[in-house]
Amino acid sequence: MPGMTGFDLYARIAASGQAIPTILITAYPDRGAQTRALRDGVKACLTKPFTEDELLRSIRLALESRSE
Repeated sequence: MPGMTGFDLYARIAASGQAIPTILITAYPDRGAQTRALRDGVKACLTKPFTEDELLRSIRLALESRSE
């Protein structure tokens, strides 16, 4: 995504009023950005490499949030 990070994309989606459970995946962790993203509604932030269990746990969390 030239010129935009996943965090930026999520902020745009959230600002548009869309309720999309989001899991961000990055190879370049930024604790401050991850903390802000989670505070702003991202359901999980995974840093590569991650385990299958971490991914499945994140997916479950995102899906459960849809029923809230």
